[in-house]
Amino acid sequence: MNIKDQMMQLGKFKVNSGAQTRFWEDIWIGNTLLQNKFPGLYNIVRKKYAIVAQVLSSNPLNIFFRRPLVGNNLQCWHRMVASVVDINL
Repeated sequence: MNIKDQMMQLGKFKVNSGAQTRFWEDIWIGNTLLQNKFPGLYNIVRKKYAIVAQVLSSNPLNIFFRRPLVGNNLQCWHRMVASVVDINL
């Protein structure tokens, strides 16, 4: 287990404005990193280090992928959007 994984086990972030919380790489919703919950999406996302405030700043979400979402990735995208759509910063 690397140092980042060990640090993540210590707890999760209070998001507040979302300006200092990474969307994919911090635990801020639920108990799992979104990169681990949706690895297929994380592998093709353009900005792996995007912060929560940036992603949630627009509708649709401010996330772009290197290739079109089809099949399982499209299903994962719908599940992920459903999990964050009602979050207000």
